[in-house]
Amino acid sequence: MDQVADHASRPGEDRSLDTAFRPHARQAAVRQHEFPRTVWQPTRAPPAINLRATAILTLGIYVSALGTSASLGIAAPILNGAPLCLAAAAVLSRYGRITFPNASRTALFVEAACAVIVLGLSLACLSYLAAAIDLPLRDQQLIRVDRYLGFDWLQVMLAIDGCPRLLGLLDGAYATFTFQLIATVLILVLARRPRDLDRFFITFICASLISEIASVMIPTLGPMSALAAHASFANLPTLGRTTAEIVIALRDGTLKEVDLDAINGIISFPSLHAAVAVIVPFALCWNKPLLCAVVVLDSVMLVSAVPSGNHYLTDVVGGVGIAVLAIVCSRPIQALLNGETSARDC
Repeated sequence: MDQVADHASRPGEDRSLDTAFRPHARQAAVRQHEFPRTVWQPTRAPPAINLRATAILTLGIYVSALGTSASLGIAAPILNGAPLCLAAAAVLSRYGRITFPNASRTALFVEAACAVIVLGLSLACLSYLAAAIDLPLRDQQLIRVDRYLGFDWLQVMLAIDGCPRLLGLLDGAYATFTFQLIATVLILVLARRPRDLDRFFITFICASLISEIASVMIPTLGPMSALAAHASFANLPTLGRTTAEIVIALRDGTLKEVDLDAINGIISFPSLHAAVAVIVPFALCWNKPLLCAVVVLDSVMLVSAVPSGNHYLTDVVGGVGIAVLAIVCSRPIQALLNGETSARDC
């Protein structure tokens, strides 16, 4: 007995023997080690829609395009397919969530595809409607700004016209505009980054709307019409003369319909190509190798806006400024439309 008591009273000794002779203590220890206590946490339901802020803005832009078209008396058959696209997207998204509740990537793809189509049609329509507002043309003012910056558009274009390989490279980069937008959407869908995709859409919407408002306040025909109406080029694209004719027809009221040709774009100031050359790298900045490739491509596209896109140098500077403004505005807009108390960084 004294030995047992002595063993129990020694500090720092192993008490495992005591536990072994206590049935209740032994059972509690087994339960503690083999069956750890877990705290129940409610599972978070998937969001009803991934691109909530984009959906709200897309619907608002579509309704605005319809209303503006009616108020200006310009038919917009380009918008007729949007309701069907919205209905199909809603049905597919709902069916997919019920049938395949874990197929989050598919649901995100359906929402993104719907946004691309409806936004593309609505924003193109608004660009035509904006050109129909007949404010005084500002080409001469932009020409003076270019010359103040030391840039003579006609002389530079005549020099570039003698370099067909250079022009081929610039034209190719300029033509990647739509491809870059769609590719960025697909990359963000495949990477399962719905928040980044939502902000990308919002940023592009902001840049497009600011560009269209600026084109109303500072309407231009572009340098190909204002500076080189009678010049002949061997290699330089002269599409700007055609877009100038469309703007003139909208301004004098002879063009009363917005069709699918509106997707080509007619805005000279500011350059939306220049804005996208900043927005796309920002949207893909989370992937360093991809970012490097995109920066190289968009650097060339930024330069190509002047010779390939009927833009003044001032248009390009304005497009970059609009991109920066759109990026700054997109974060609080996303937080507001998603009902968040504070905006988070991507």
